[in-house]
Amino acid sequence: MSDTDPARLDEIAFHLLTAQRASRGIRRLANAAVEIGEPVDAAGVSAVLAEFRAAYREVHAVLASGISEDIVYLAAQLDRP
Repeated sequence: MSDTDPARLDEIAFHLLTAQRASRGIRRLANAAVEIGEPVDAAGVSAVLAEFRAAYREVHAVLASGISEDIVYLAAQLDRP
């Protein structure tokens, strides 16, 4: 039986999906900066990657809990288009 609030699982999924999009975006910007010879904002890249790591830790905590209802619910939220 799950003790985790579905709203909390929705929040975790949203956090990870947002962090993934931000991570992809910052990588594209960094690559573009390098291509045109501009410096890369290391602090910005670091902040985005820290958010991604925090979101990943939240998802990992749900997976490590072993509560199958939570895992299936979270997986379904992450699989949404």
